[in-house]
Amino acid sequence: MDGADRFETSRKVAETAFPSGAPVAVVAAGANFADALSAGAAIDGEGPVVLVNGTAGSLNDATEALLKGLDSAEISVVGGEKSVSKGIFGEVGAITKAVRLGGVDRYESSRLINGHFFESANRVFLATGESFPDALSGSGLAPKVDAPLFTVPGTCVPADTLAQITALGATQVTLLGGDLTLSPAVAELTACAAG
Repeated sequence: MDGADRFETSRKVAETAFPSGAPVAVVAAGANFADALSAGAAIDGEGPVVLVNGTAGSLNDATEALLKGLDSAEISVVGGEKSVSKGIFGEVGAITKAVRLGGVDRYESSRLINGHFFESANRVFLATGESFPDALSGSGLAPKVDAPLFTVPGTCVPADTLAQITALGATQVTLLGGDLTLSPAVAELTACAAG
């Protein structure tokens, strides 16, 4: 499925994978990867992740038509307003129930995404939020084992992420990537310094 750009390709994938619509969908910025990867793992194949030009003030006609055609009961817009604009969020909300899952940074957004889609989990995945390959690989595996994928800095785990892992009831943490991307401190679940 080729498109003129990543946005058209994501629409073609969505149309092919969900020709009869989807109960839920995700809208994510196509300029960066972290929010889309956490969301792709969390949505568990129930609906598509549709990439948009997040800095645009509105949806383009093709994306608006796709989202209407999906007839989803809810669309999650992942990332804060710097990632996906207020205008796009408003237009998604005019199509169906829209929920923004965006924090002050990619790590808080990852927590909000997983908090929305998971009430509990026996296992979680951690991947660096600084580059995409490991998280991309993990986003395919995580749904197979019903596990959320959290993005973290490469040198520590945010304290709020550790608290959320505990609240989910997870007893197994799988790191995606070697020591060059996730340091031994991440493997030891060392909390990031406050501030």
